[in-house]
Order: sequence, then C-alpha cells, then structure tokens
Amino acid sequence: MLLIRYCTYTQSVSSNNDKNPTYIRKTAFQTISIRGSQFNFSYCIFYPNFADFFNTLTFEKMKKVILIIAALMTVIVSQSLFAESPQLSDKWVSENVQAINTVLPDKEDLHFLKQEIGDKRIVFLGEATHDDGATFEVRTKIVEFLMEEMDFEVILFEAGMFDVMQANKEFQKTGKAESIRKSLWRFWRTQQWQSFYSYIEQRKAEGHNMEFARFEAKFSSAYGFNNNNYSRFWATVFEEKNPEIWNNENYKNYMAVWQDIERGYQRSGIRGVLAMVRYKMRDREKEQFRNLSIWMADELTKMEENTLAQMLRSNDESIIAFSDTRLWKLIFNKKSIIPVNNRRDELMADNLQHLLSEVYPNKKVIVIGATYHFVRNNQSIDPIKIMGIPVHESVIAGDLIYKQFANEIYTVGFTSYDGEYGWPREGKKGRAVTPLGANSLEYQLVNRGIE
Repeated sequence: MLLIRYCTYTQSVSSNNDKNPTYIRKTAFQTISIRGSQFNFSYCIFYPNFADFFNTLTFEKMKKVILIIAALMTVIVSQSLFAESPQLSDKWVSENVQAINTVLPDKEDLHFLKQEIGDKRIVFLGEATHDDGATFEVRTKIVEFLMEEMDFEVILFEAGMFDVMQANKEFQKTGKAESIRKSLWRFWRTQQWQSFYSYIEQRKAEGHNMEFARFEAKFSSAYGFNNNNYSRFWATVFEEKNPEIWNNENYKNYMAVWQDIERGYQRSGIRGVLAMVRYKMRDREKEQFRNLSIWMADELTKMEENTLAQMLRSNDESIIAFSDTRLWKLIFNKKSIIPVNNRRDELMADNLQHLLSEVYPNKKVIVIGATYHFVRNNQSIDPIKIMGIPVHESVIAGDLIYKQFANEIYTVGFTSYDGEYGWPREGKKGRAVTPLGANSLEYQLVNRGIE
C-alpha cells in the first residue's frame, strides 16, 4: 500500500530564532492514497543530509509535497533523479488513489490507516530531507492519529541516544516538552513542529503514557555537547552502582579519553564545530579505545544496565568511525564519507534492534527520521549517487533490520513535486526543486488534476 500526500505551500517569512523559527506558510493541500507493492517513482530531494554532522540548520519551503507510505517498500530510482514510471491508467488510478481534500488531515481523513497498518506495532515516519516543514506539520497529525486511535505510545528519534534519554527523564518529571525539543537536532526545533510539542505536552497532562528514546549514535544537542555532561553521567552511574571501579586503570583511561573529547567540544569557532564531527585517533588509539569501551560495556552488563551498555558501545563506535573524517576530504573526495555513512547506519540498526526487541518488545512504536535510513532492498535500485553516495551499494539501517521485524513494520516516506527548499532567510529565496520528468509518478498524478 502506498499513500501519497500532495500539499501546496506559499513562500514564507523566515526567522533565525532558534526558539521558534518560521519558514513555511501553507495555503492548501490534498491527500491521495495509492496501493501497490512496488512502483518506479522519483525522489526529487531524496538524500542523506550531512548538515546535521555540523549541527547546521537548513529548512524546506515547499509548494507541493508528496507523502509515500508503504510497508518498508523497495524504492526503485533510475540513474538520474528523473525516474521513469509506467503510464498510469484510469483503472489503476481509480483502484489505487484516494484524495483527501483538507488543509491538514483530521482523524476521519486518516481512518483508513487502521486497516492498512493493521496489527503492525512499528511505524516508521520518514522525511525526504531534514529541511521540510510541510512534512513536519502533516507528520504531527499522523502521530496524533497513531497515539489516539491505535494506542502507539513510544517515539524513537533519529537523534542522540544520550540527549533524548536525558530529555525523556525531564519530560516524565515535568510534563514539559521543551526538554524533548532541546534534545533534537536544530532542524526539528521549528514553528512547523511546535504543534507536535504542544500535542505531547497536552497528552501527558491528560494522563497518557508516552516515552521518547533515540537511535542515533552521535550527540544532537547541548545535552551531549555541553558541560562535560557525558563523562559526568558515567561518573555518577558508577559512583552509585559500583564506586570501586573508580580506582581501576581501565576506567580511568576510558574517562580520560572522553574528557579529552569533551575539551574539543568547548573550543570556539570552527575548531569547536569540527570537534563535534570527529575526534582524531590513530589506528593504535582506536584499538585501545575500543578495548576500553568493550570493558566498560561488560561492566555495565554485569550491573544489568544493558541499555546503558548499548548506548556506550554505540557512541564509542561512532567516535571511532568518524575519527578519519576530514573537511578537505569531504570537499575534494565525496567518496570518503561512504564508509563512515555505512558505519553510521550499522550503528543505527544495532540501536533500533536493541530498542525494539529488548526495551520496547511489546510496545507500539513510532520511529522518526530520514527516509534514507528506512529503505530496504536498496541493492535493487538502479545505480544512482546522491551527494556522492551510491545508494544501491550503501549499508542502510532499514535493510539491516528488516528480516527481524518484517511482519511488524509499516513505513512512511516523503517526496515532492515542485517548490523551493533551503534556509529562506529574510529577503532570500530558496532553491527550486529539480523539475520532474513527464513519466514520473509525481508528474503524472499532478497532471491528472490531483492537487
């Protein structure tokens, strides 16, 4: 089953205010649902966004956005971004397309999802880029429906494991969504997602259970980057549960590495930004750090702190993976990011497997992140490179976890037809979305008057 949402937006007034940035004003939209297991369609802005490595902020202002829903579908893309689709027949459209004429969907509009999702307990809600405010608004409505009508109660973000863990603790105590907002990447702290934060706050106040966790193997906010929060957290954990470990040389050496990493985070200017991306290590240092990490994780496992052990291993492996990242390499050789990106998705898959099978095995879970990380069978995609990354050869989290959760997952992804994107600062225009070919799925639907 595919669902395609088609939205229309006007240009926006932007704001540089991190507290409540504005970048899209909506005029109207329609929704259509399409059934089918596989379809050759184009993603006009389907790519992994590496801006988040630098904690930068870019935002989408779309005129028309198409939402695609399928059960971890196979994405088939041609050698360019102008994928050729079979000509849609009247019969196919009549059998597979359902329009919803409303500005934003309400419960009645989304009621068909009950039948489509059925008893699946995991729903992935993707986004074609991290810069799409149109997606954020619509996704909030889907979250509301899933929680209120289908009893979903856990949300996993593509954000720092440590960051969201700390934020969730605060949220459970105070009921204030500001902690969740601050723990996520800056592209999710927007006016278009304020409705999401307002909703979870209201739902918590009404007495409903909900939890927030994460599957990214990097920090995403000040929770991880500031004030030596991470090393101080581990010091507190072991002080409470196993204070004798403080005298162990392995513990001292491990903490010394992280304290050095954190000193880099406190640097000013570009040096501080680069420190958030990578911590330089020689091969021998990587091996030593990995051995220390394994020892620390084993100690946590002995204390029956399996999720903390998972977080520690994941964060440490991310430090090792990104240690070879160099800005000049990214500029002159885009391929240099491929092994790092692949390792990142492997770590995401490990974290998702742990969370879905060990932490929330009997819970209904919503997973929010880039559609790129949720794709499976990417090996069947026609050869294509996006930002220098050969998608058909990449290691992708969705593909890695599919076998284990094949019958439990339902995935939502987004693509677009036209409009502008980028960070629309005051008086500036966004970049135009690449026009689609006449045989693309989006073009055919639009030109059938499905607007």
